[in-house]
Amino acid sequence: MKTNRGRDMRVEREIASFLDERLYTQPLFASHGRTDDMEEQMQGSDIILSIPSLNIKDAVVDEKAISTYYYLPKSIPTFALELSFISYKGDVIEGWFTDSSKTTEYYLMVWLHATKYDFTKDDITWLEYALVKRSDIYDWLDTQGLSKEKLREKDAEIRATVKQQGNIDKVIGKDYWFSYSPQLGECPINIVIRKKIYLQIAKLHGEFNL
Repeated sequence: MKTNRGRDMRVEREIASFLDERLYTQPLFASHGRTDDMEEQMQGSDIILSIPSLNIKDAVVDEKAISTYYYLPKSIPTFALELSFISYKGDVIEGWFTDSSKTTEYYLMVWLHATKYDFTKDDITWLEYALVKRSDIYDWLDTQGLSKEKLREKDAEIRATVKQQGNIDKVIGKDYWFSYSPQLGECPINIVIRKKIYLQIAKLHGEFNL
């Protein structure tokens, strides 16, 4: 099964460096401290941010970037949230979005364009970001009839019955659907939500054109 873990880890570090230099140095941020402890990172903490104008103090933020579609001029108009995956031992593990043990309070969602596959921060030519509170995503999903328990039930149903990769419950006019990727090493199941929804509930949004 295909895995891009090595490349993904490298570009994640480059994206973090880009954000450290260009976003978190802006006057809006009273403080920013990147998490170096591996255990904290595993619990969903990449950086601790304080933004006084938004009443955000020492918030635990998990940076999530779409780097797979680096070659598109403006990336894709969605963002996927992980519901579950398969460990190397073959166990089903709850994904970072519904895992209640994660300490994440906010996601910094990143869409970007870069000039090559295994890119560095200097290869990024466009980057858009949205700071979205995790609980606000749950609240929006509740309006769609999807509690956290409903998401877990749907995840289990997909893993038990769906045999092929692809989108599930995707219909015209709907702002979310599910996706299953058994062709990938971890066989993830995600809920995919249109970018416009994230931008509606985002606390902070902006972009860099270089």
